[in-house]
Amino acid sequence: MISALDNHLLRAYLDGGMDEAAAEAFEILMIERPELAELVDADTALRMGLAPQEVAASASSPVAPAAAASTVVPLPARPSRTTAWAPLLAAASVMLAVGIGLGRQWSPQAPDLVPTTLLSVDRMRSSISDVPKLRLPADGQIVLSVPVASAPGCTPTVSIRQSDTVLAARATPDDFGFANLGLAATRLAPGKAEVTVDCDGRERVSYPVEFTR
Repeated sequence: MISALDNHLLRAYLDGGMDEAAAEAFEILMIERPELAELVDADTALRMGLAPQEVAASASSPVAPAAAASTVVPLPARPSRTTAWAPLLAAASVMLAVGIGLGRQWSPQAPDLVPTTLLSVDRMRSSISDVPKLRLPADGQIVLSVPVASAPGCTPTVSIRQSDTVLAARATPDDFGFANLGLAATRLAPGKAEVTVDCDGRERVSYPVEFTR
């Protein structure tokens, strides 16, 4: 976006109103700001496009032939006098650097760690007749640890069925015979559910559970 300060700097550069140091600094700024370089190119092309008309108009006037022969528009002269544009250009460069720095600083960053709650479906630690109650956190992630009866050549599918909701995933058991599945806590609701383990489309084991808050 071209600001009012950019317009002042462009006019000074194109009209030769900058000293040597300010003009060189502006040319460095154009490398960082391609839109400024495009405006300089467009202005130069416009001036070169108007030059033949100026020459044609001067051909009918009593001017020396050498003065009317050239159609080349020279680059703006750089006067040797000191101007006040160098401090303004320096300020523009600082503003550009600060803007880039703030943009990096305020970019949203993903958290390094995510709060996770482990819920275990383990019938060996409770009575067979008891339904395990698993407390759901208000938010964050949960990992459901399910004992899996593995079978040779079969990767079991673990499913959670609750009302009309069915969540399923294929899972490879760890060295202790448990499959660990992660999901958002908000995907489950308080109430009774059934955790099943299937292999090749056949149910091998089922665990009734109750989720609470």
